[in-house]
Order: sequence, then structure tokens, then C-alpha cells
Amino acid sequence: MQPVPPPRPAAPPVAAPPVQAAVPPVEPTRPAAAAPSPAAPPLRKPVGKGTWLLVALFLLAVWFLVKPGDPTAKLEQRVKDAAALAEQCKIVDARTELAALRQDKATGDQLRRLQAAISAAAPACERKQQRPKAWTEARKGLEAAMAAGSLDKASTRLNAFTRKYGEDDDTREWRERIDARRAEKLLDEANACLKRKDRACVQNKLDAADKLKRPEAQPRIEALREELSRLLESTMLEGGAGVTATDAPPPARAINTATFAAPDKGEAQRLRIEAERDIAQANYRGAMGKAAQCATLGGAGCEALRTRAAALDRDYQRCLAAGNRWVNATCQ
Repeated sequence: MQPVPPPRPAAPPVAAPPVQAAVPPVEPTRPAAAAPSPAAPPLRKPVGKGTWLLVALFLLAVWFLVKPGDPTAKLEQRVKDAAALAEQCKIVDARTELAALRQDKATGDQLRRLQAAISAAAPACERKQQRPKAWTEARKGLEAAMAAGSLDKASTRLNAFTRKYGEDDDTREWRERIDARRAEKLLDEANACLKRKDRACVQNKLDAADKLKRPEAQPRIEALREELSRLLESTMLEGGAGVTATDAPPPARAINTATFAAPDKGEAQRLRIEAERDIAQANYRGAMGKAAQCATLGGAGCEALRTRAAALDRDYQRCLAAGNRWVNATCQ
């Protein structure tokens, strides 16, 4: 049997906490009232659809302006501009642009077209550049021929110049001067025939002068025609008196044949030969005038020769107007 432990001593009594006096509750302090803040600005209206549409159109226009164009179209326009330069006889500028187009990789067709345009314009432009100097020299020869009275020589020189360089106001003026002098010369010859009382000669010269269509020669032509009419009347009167006074007058047909027909045939033959020579020298207008005189005199084949010269002259003028060359009666 184990011994029982002694009992523990009792714990002293716990003292009660001191009683505190009742404290009234403390109210929390309120913050001071803040100063009134300024009123906020009113909100802006939202951007409208119209404004956005205008902005979109503006941006689209800017894009069209600054976007890179079609390189083929640009090269084609450059080819056209260079061809226009060649037509204006700016051959050096056109060839410079041709070299630039080669470097910019233009197509073969574009380069060939531009080269063809330059080659086609170059001869005419070269003649155009040479024309002033050539005309100065040709005009000296024309003046010398006119001073010497060599109208055929002057006409030949003028035709040679126009075959190469074409017609212009100066050449047309000189052609009119030559025709005017030719008409004056024909009228002088008609006057000389009138003094010889050669009626056929007078009539032929007047007809040839009238075909030149020179207005300044018309008064003189009319005056000579009146003189020819008076000569014919006086000849008829003399013929009538001769028939009365003479029992056996010579036949009038025989007199006319001996006096007029033979010289007319020789003159017609000479004019025909000269007209053929003028055609060979491309002096078609001179040939037309001589063939017309020959036809007036009754020369055989002269009217056909005049028609041929007129047709050649038309073809010749069209050839020169197209910028081509007239060689051996053909346009090249």
C-alpha cells in the first residue's frame, strides 16, 4: 500500500480588478469641408461621318499623286515626245532621248519606232538646214540669167532648186517673175510680127502669152489683138482691090501656104523639141508652155505632150510636198 501525498495548500484568493470611473465615448473628428472645385468642361461632340469621309478622300487623292505610275506607259510617252522632237528637226535632242531610253530598258519595239522616226526626219531636216545657203547661191544665178534675158536658163535653175528643196514663197515669187518676163518677151515678139504683117506669128505669140495668165500683160494683149484685127481688115481690103484690078490673081491658098504654113511648121517642130528637152530636165512647167505654143501652131502630138508634162508636174509637186525626192521622173 502506497503512502498518500499530503494535500496542497489552498491558493490565495484573487483580488478583484479596480473599478474605473465611467468615461463618456469620444466622437470622431470630422474633416473640414473642402473648397468647391471648378466645373468640368463640356464633352466634345463625336467626329461625324462626313468628316471621316473627307479625310478618306484626301488620303486617297494623296495616294494617287504619290503612287508609282506604270513604267511602260511612261516609256511610251517618252518615245512619243522624242518622235515629236525629231519632226521639229531637233535631231540631237531626239537621239539623246533614244540613248536614255536604251539605258532605261525600253522595249525593242519602242526603240525601233523612235529610230525609224529619227531616220525619216533627218534627210528633210538636213535639207532644211542647207536651204538658206543654197537659196542664196541659186538666187545669184537666177538674177544673172534674168539680167542676160535667158529665161529658159533661169527657169531650169529654179526647177533644179525646187526639186531638191521644195517650193516656198521665194521660189513662187521668182516663178511669177519669170512668167511675167516670158509674157513680156512674147508680146515684144508679137509686136515685131505685127510690124512684118505676119498675122499667124502675131496670133501664136498672143495665144502663148495669154496662156501664162499674167494680169499685168492683159491690157497689152488686148491692144495687140485690136491691131491684129485692123491688120486683117486692111489685108482683106487690099485683097479685094487686087481682085478687081487684076484679071488673073494668084490663088490666095497658095500665097497663104507659101507665106505662113512653112514657118509655122518649123516653129512648131522647134517648140516640140524644146518641150521634150524640158521634160527630160524635169522643167515640166516650161514644157507645158512650149507644148501649148506648139499645139497652137498645129504641131503634131503637141497637145499630148502638154498633157504628159502637166501630169508629171502634178506628180512632182505631190512628191516634194511629201518630203521625198524626184529622180528620173519617179518619186523616191
